[in-house]
Amino acid sequence: PSPPRPPRRPMRRIMCTPLSQRPEGSTLILFDVDGTLAVPAQLAEPEIVQMLDELRQRYAVGIVGAGDFKKQEGQLGGADLSARLDFVFSENGVHAFRDGAQIHCKSIVEFLGEARWEQFQSGLKELLSAEAAETERLLQLASLSAVLADRSTFLECRECTVNVCPIGRVPTLSKEERAAFEKVDTEAGLRRRIVERLTSDYGPDTEYQLTFSIGGQIGIDVCPCGWDKTFCLRFVSPEEFHTVHFFGDKTYKGGGDYEIFESPRTIGHTVTDAADTLQQVQALFFAGK
Repeated sequence: PSPPRPPRRPMRRIMCTPLSQRPEGSTLILFDVDGTLAVPAQLAEPEIVQMLDELRQRYAVGIVGAGDFKKQEGQLGGADLSARLDFVFSENGVHAFRDGAQIHCKSIVEFLGEARWEQFQSGLKELLSAEAAETERLLQLASLSAVLADRSTFLECRECTVNVCPIGRVPTLSKEERAAFEKVDTEAGLRRRIVERLTSDYGPDTEYQLTFSIGGQIGIDVCPCGWDKTFCLRFVSPEEFHTVHFFGDKTYKGGGDYEIFESPRTIGHTVTDAADTLQQVQALFFAGK
């Protein structure tokens, strides 16, 4: 058996300087979460949480991710996340916090209305059923023990948005199984194909006005048009924040970070994982300081 992982070092928290007193307070640095600050569904390393604290001594700092607030809080140091960052944009900013206070929240069901929401769920169920054989094949390649018929939570309803998971989120897969599925899915194109079909049936050119993007290692993020990560920028005044940097891993077309990465409001940085994020941040914002 592999040796036990050494215990995490305790985090050294830093008292935050008020935004008005920070030397570069008009610059906002935004980070995606999964794949950028942490392995999807895993805790961020203490060095990442400390990096956010240290950046906040000079700059405004925030996160924007498709995951819900409780998930983000659990990944990034626990309670009081919304008070430990200047901005927390959960579910692409549709559930938004500034300085610890909630500033926006609206659900996809409110957007669609009950009738369209029911139609979408029914159509999704049919599509996933049609892809079941291929999904089962990829699941078996990723996990010797998982069986599609024994799994559930193919549609996860969050506070504001939803996430489609072709292989189901319950029972929870291990970190290794999730990574293995992402690899075989990238090669086979299952999620990409589902995104194309959903876009055809429920996308911007339909009455549903929904957008779909590959998110994390096993899911597909679903939100109304305009509710991609650029949604969060409506809460970021250009008069207050002259420069906005964004770090994300899925910055390619069809990835969850694409729209905000390409936005004229941001300076985009593509990363490969949390270690790369840390390295790039050190070089851009701490070198020579």
